This record gives sequence, structure tokens and C-alpha cells, in this order.
Amino acid sequence: MSKTIDVLLSQVKFPSTCVVCLSPASKQYLLQKTFSMGRRSYTVKVNVPMCDPHFEAASFKGAAEKLVGILGVIAGILTGLFAAIILMVRWQGTGEGNIILQLFAGSVFGLGIFLIVWAIVALSVAPLFAAPESKEARNAVRITHYWPGNQVVRLEFQNESLAEMVEKVSY
Repeated sequence: MSKTIDVLLSQVKFPSTCVVCLSPASKQYLLQKTFSMGRRSYTVKVNVPMCDPHFEAASFKGAAEKLVGILGVIAGILTGLFAAIILMVRWQGTGEGNIILQLFAGSVFGLGIFLIVWAIVALSVAPLFAAPESKEARNAVRITHYWPGNQVVRLEFQNESLAEMVEKVSY
């Protein structure tokens, strides 16, 4: 069962125990999540303590996860090229404008499409193919919500006793 707590981002403190197994922690694993609110985006970063084995598990990318990441790059390149070519063909059909400006604009558009496709695959799809040990370590603590007005962050813990310890230490 999981437990969520709301705490000021500047006051988030963890005991020096691993967030997965509660053994003594030796490393800090960076959790980060970006929230888009209107035209602004906020990247929330929280360092969580982990023992060596769980830090290695959280940092490990298995073969399937790496393959999906590579496929994301390939799909992004192909989609970006296709979008740039279609845009260029459309512009050439009108017979107007400067060819250099059209090449530059088409290239920038294609790059933008590449970045969007690659980011979606790398950040959303590839983690679904992570090894079970990696998923367990990465999901021990999750950032689920952020309120920028008062800088409060909602953290979801898989271990309820750890959530209670963090709640006591952070206030």
C-alpha cells in the first residue's frame, strides 16, 4: 500500500536510509519530474537516499529499455525528415519565397518534430520496458504533483513507514 504526503519543496528531508529497503544509504538518486501549467513549466528535483544495490538497480537500463530508446531516436529522425520533406514540397508547389529560408525553416521544423517524438518515446515509453528491479527502485518514491504558488510537492511512497519518517523530519 502506498502513502502520499505533501511537503514544502525546500523542506523535503529524508532519513539516511534507503528508500527501498530502509538499510543505510550510501548514494543519492535524483528524482525529477516536469509539470506544465499553462505556458510555464516547472521541473521538480528531489534527491532520495539509496543503498548501493538499489542505486545500481535504479540507474540500470536493460537491453529492452535501451532498444526502445534507440528505436525512439530512429522514429524521431524518420518522422522529422518526413515532416521537413512534406513541408518543403508544399512550399515548392507555391513557387514563392527564398529557397534558403525555406530550407532553414524546414530543417528547424523537422528538428522540432524529431525532438518531440524522441522525448515521448525516451521519457514515456522506454521506462515501461525497464527490468522489474529497476522499476521497483525508481518507483519507491514518486513525485506526483507540484503547486508552484506555495512550492508544495506531493510525494508518493511505496513504504508507509518511510513516508511517516519523512513527514516527521520535513516539518
